[in-house]
Amino acid sequence: MGVMKIAVVGYGVEGKSVVKYFGKRKHEITICDINGEVAKLPEAKSRNFSWKVGPHYLNNLGGFDLIFRSPGIPYLKPEFNAIRSQLTSATKYFFEKCPCPIVGVTGTKGKGTVSSLIYEMLRRVEGGSGGQKINRVFLGGNIGASPLDFLDELKPGDLVILELSSFQLQDLNKSPFISVVLGISEDHLDHHKDLDEYIEAKKNIVKFQGTADFAVIDADNEVSNSFAKDTKAKIFKVSLESLIGDGCFIKVGKLIFKRGETGVIFGEKNRVGLIGEHNLKNILAAGAVANLLGVPVNIIEKATREFKGLPHRLELVGEKNGAKFYNDSASTNPSTTIAALRAFNTPTILIAGGSEKNADFSPLGLEIAKRKNIKTVILMGQTRGRIESAIEKACAKSPRPDAPLELIGADSYMEAFMVAKMLATSGDVVLLSPACASFDMFKNYAERGDLFRNFVLDAN
Repeated sequence: MGVMKIAVVGYGVEGKSVVKYFGKRKHEITICDINGEVAKLPEAKSRNFSWKVGPHYLNNLGGFDLIFRSPGIPYLKPEFNAIRSQLTSATKYFFEKCPCPIVGVTGTKGKGTVSSLIYEMLRRVEGGSGGQKINRVFLGGNIGASPLDFLDELKPGDLVILELSSFQLQDLNKSPFISVVLGISEDHLDHHKDLDEYIEAKKNIVKFQGTADFAVIDADNEVSNSFAKDTKAKIFKVSLESLIGDGCFIKVGKLIFKRGETGVIFGEKNRVGLIGEHNLKNILAAGAVANLLGVPVNIIEKATREFKGLPHRLELVGEKNGAKFYNDSASTNPSTTIAALRAFNTPTILIAGGSEKNADFSPLGLEIAKRKNIKTVILMGQTRGRIESAIEKACAKSPRPDAPLELIGADSYMEAFMVAKMLATSGDVVLLSPACASFDMFKNYAERGDLFRNFVLDAN
């Protein structure tokens, strides 16, 4: 391969990974970003890169051999229409070059948890033997490292686990060896033109599978379940609601994986390390993958007990005066906040609101109206008014005179935290679960969650 001219559109985490990967191969790289400030970064002084920044960063890209689109740049932007033959992404390139099997995980919620739990299960047999010998396990995508960061290390006997967003899936023309499709609901409508486009992007995780591949699918979610007809892979479903054919379910408190006429118990409902019904589904999905890869049942069971979850996902960050404080900042859409609320039956103070993603908050309003244990909702951010309206409409339809609900507005998250701390009494749960993105006040959900954690830990 000779020297190529490569454009990297969007200089975020993935863009930097592309620059690093191709930079060491001495290709000509031009970094394109709407933010002119990126050209002031230390690496801008490098003679190996060119910079094209500002409002016209997408103009005149036809002269490049490859154009890498970062996930935050919509795939269907009109500016890309004339250059689609050169357009790619870090994820697409990785799928084309990866020499070993890939386990891909998508869904609206839970994909980070499931990806990490699969990794925890598989790394315990790394270098050993099971149904399929795995030399080394790598975790990447939205969780872990950008896959290009470890592409050069991979060998055929390794295995890669990738958390895949709709942004990363939208331009794929290859699917993983094992695809995991968790529940899918409305999200990212600030990025996708509508829900159909979002769903179609997700479908690429199964669309290009063959008969030797596997698809693990949430049978309880109507959209996810429909993906079964879009793949040639062998289907394994997971369900909390019914006893299914091949796949994972719960019976008499036991976590069961069934394949053909054979069933194995790989855990107990009351002995898992994660809280919330939605996390039971996540455990079933991870267990299905581990069983398919031949991980011994005792190792799977041990991982289900010991895995305590990820930061910012129903993370217990402290207890003050008998009240427990949970950081669920990674809940950036209404469906994930609904799942978090369902994890608690104790009196709950909810902190929510943030930047706009054009989400429909009416299901969240209905959930809050019917859950009598929610005593206070503290709202802020761009979406404050819309969430408040959704709650008020739901409560008007289903009055709760026996369990009055207090709605409080706050001008900042710090103010919201202080109000919650003041109102919380022994036995309460204070839950930060915003149902929204964070970009109106923070650079990402992690920064928002860290502020909450530090506030709780620093509180007297």
